Amino acid sequence: MNRTFILTLLGVLTMGGNFACSHVSPPTGAMTEKIEAKVATLLETKYKMSVCGSGVAMPDGIVNSLVLCFDSYRSLSIEQARPILVDCVNTYVNAVNSNSEIKPYLKTVPFSPKNIEINIFFRTSKGASVTEPNLCVATALHGKLIYCTEEKGQKFGYKSETTEPYEEAVKILNEKNNKPQQHLNP
Repeated sequence: MNRTFILTLLGVLTMGGNFACSHVSPPTGAMTEKIEAKVATLLETKYKMSVCGSGVAMPDGIVNSLVLCFDSYRSLSIEQARPILVDCVNTYVNAVNSNSEIKPYLKTVPFSPKNIEINIFFRTSKGASVTEPNLCVATALHGKLIYCTEEKGQKFGYKSETTEPYEEAVKILNEKNNKPQQHLNP
């Protein structure tokens, strides 16, 4: 099975609740699709990535979490991927929280990094997963950032997986840049 599909499926299953892709029931479905499209276009342009998946955990029409998945055709380390992942999460959270129309349908107001899942799959120009020492996947899930590597020729699993809390990633970026990043309360 395709690793992208497996990782996305695992992320969806850990969210609990119903998972719906592009055809979710109105009115919430139309609202989430509008926000998703806006954020996806912005992040695709800003980071030269391509959307490869999306979704929403929305049992009974109440939005628990939103998901965006991207393919990126470059090789990055944790230090290079961290600011991109944090910015992707912040952009999505801010887009949701600034949309007054969807607020009555959110399980958690304000929406937080714990309600956003971002997956970035790093690919070679031929479409294969990038191998160590660089990342093959960077994920934001349930308020944590997860960075994975794989060995050349590895078919299943990851060689390494590093996890850090979202708040710790923001702190690292603030210290590195000596300027405050936008800090969101989880």
